[in-house]
Amino acid sequence: MKTKKIFLTLLLSTSMLLQLPAAAALAEDSSETSVSTEAPLQDDSTEAFREITDMAGRTVTVPTEIQSVFSTGPATAIFLYMVAPDKLLGWNYELNDLEKAYIPEKYHTLPNFGMGDAVNYEAVIAAEPTIAVNCGTINDALISDCDSLSESLGIPVVAVDGDLANSPEAFRFLGQLLGVEDQGEALAAYAEKTFQDAAALSEIPEEDRIRVYFGNGEDSLETAPKGSSHAQLLEEVHAVNVADLELGDGSRVQISQEQLLAWDPDLIVVNGEPKADVSGNQAAQQILEAPVYASLKAVQDGKVYGTPNAPFSWVDRPNGPNRLIGMRWFSALIYPDYVQCDIETEIREFFQLFYHLDLTEEQYENLLAGTVSM
Repeated sequence: MKTKKIFLTLLLSTSMLLQLPAAAALAEDSSETSVSTEAPLQDDSTEAFREITDMAGRTVTVPTEIQSVFSTGPATAIFLYMVAPDKLLGWNYELNDLEKAYIPEKYHTLPNFGMGDAVNYEAVIAAEPTIAVNCGTINDALISDCDSLSESLGIPVVAVDGDLANSPEAFRFLGQLLGVEDQGEALAAYAEKTFQDAAALSEIPEEDRIRVYFGNGEDSLETAPKGSSHAQLLEEVHAVNVADLELGDGSRVQISQEQLLAWDPDLIVVNGEPKADVSGNQAAQQILEAPVYASLKAVQDGKVYGTPNAPFSWVDRPNGPNRLIGMRWFSALIYPDYVQCDIETEIREFFQLFYHLDLTEEQYENLLAGTVSM
């Protein structure tokens, strides 16, 4: 029996988020992870440069007016697209049809500069970005990468904390950096409310916690163990990750069918394999129809779900701020007795605020099904 119900108010008004003076005041207290107050934006535009402290604590001199930004990877590109889409220099891969279906057409033709070892740095230099942004885990390796890239490109490279839990600070920092403070504040306030509501789920009794398996890949047998950044969403909404395994050298591990059967989770959510054009819903259907999994509690209860992946995955890959809507969707999915919300209204507001898109009826209907109308 559930001893306590938690009714979370998940309907956020975008107009209200833009008018939160208390949230704006928090940015003033974060001097180490915000634009330095010692060198503020110049109202008279007479100063060509300003000195900032990035989220890694590095002192960086950047132009006062930032026209375009090179993103070092997909998660960085998503951050930039959410905060200031017209300043995004380009993507880090070719957008697929599903992504294009939920991103305004004007951003479809942005160039693909590549990622990792495949970045076309000659093309980046030729495009003359004002700065570059490198989003990731704040550590010595990230700092070294920023310094090396700045030397190679000949432009400032700014470090941004990519931890999902620190996304409010990242949104505020980017809003100040790029001169779009109102948008940065709106996104930060939304993220803060999302984490506040998720924190309230900690009051759910242990016996009511849902045991979840999160699968990736064509066979859904690649999982993100407890403690992995790729499983962070599960922990944030207080689900129990059945994959309590050693991480080893990577952040995801391959398991066997026998291991999944032994775990026998209450609920299964699968991401599919984008590289093989296998959607989350297709992967879920494969599990539901496979005779080997017929004995699983989640299969018998019909609680096998594919992650929505438009325009970017709601749960992982990339493990960027795209997961904020996933926190809303997933908490309502696994804890319907504790979380009450109009999920359609929630999704529409998120897409308008973060993805700059007013969903049509057809787009919304196709969204959770993971399909594209041609």
